[in-house]
Amino acid sequence: MVTGMRKQARRGAAALTAAAALAAGTPGDAAASTAVVWDNGVTTGSPDLDAPRPSLSLAKLYLGYWVLYHGAPGDKAKVEEMIRFSNDAIASALDVRYPQAIDEIARDFHLTATKRHGRWGSTSTSAHDVARFIQEIRNDPVAAPIMAGMRTAAPVAADGYLQNYGTSRLPGAQGTKFGWSDDRYTATGTVSFGNGWSAAALTYGDAGANTAEALRDIDVTNRPGPVAPPPQAPAEGPTILLGPWRLPAISVRDLLSPYLPEEFVRLIPVDWLLPVGLPR
Repeated sequence: MVTGMRKQARRGAAALTAAAALAAGTPGDAAASTAVVWDNGVTTGSPDLDAPRPSLSLAKLYLGYWVLYHGAPGDKAKVEEMIRFSNDAIASALDVRYPQAIDEIARDFHLTATKRHGRWGSTSTSAHDVARFIQEIRNDPVAAPIMAGMRTAAPVAADGYLQNYGTSRLPGAQGTKFGWSDDRYTATGTVSFGNGWSAAALTYGDAGANTAEALRDIDVTNRPGPVAPPPQAPAEGPTILLGPWRLPAISVRDLLSPYLPEEFVRLIPVDWLLPVGLPR
């Protein structure tokens, strides 16, 4: 009887966690929200790449990064294991000790869709937020335990879930963080990094759906060109007003010989101008 009650309690907790996760976004079909952030500043992805979705265990990335900078030494030592095995017990202990961590990281990195809703497991984020976050921290020496945990993600997580899906299947993926709802099928998420890119897929669906949509919707084999800067208006030089006309002008100082003593040059006002062209 006790065993049956425990099973019912676990199922109830899973249902509550799934419901909390879904509250962070609005499930439609199983389509993934995807984003790729490239090292040249270009971002590609689905139209809803900025939409809030359940962050699931991807929230451990934000939590772990804060702890690596601000946590106690013993807590810093737990971050790599938390990432590698997606260890909920470690995450919960750190989240209780540092409840401000996730929201402070969201503020510091301008992660507009990322917010902790009472506990780490109910955090919302977006594909763009988490992909950009990984792209920004990947070369930070302080973040080395996070990147190492992603590179050496355990085949089986602490709760027995297989960590082998989603963006980890993208060609050239070097490390991945995996996330899933407690019921194991309501929502899944992955974020990976490779040579010059970080990519995320957040799915309303199971691991198979996350994999299928990541492979269908994300292309990391064709690096886009850099974003062209906006056209700049030609620089306006000095002008002088002569009657009704405004004429291009040049500073008198610019006409002086470079061999003149500096004390002589300083005697000529900077705003002395001579017309040098036709009216504009």
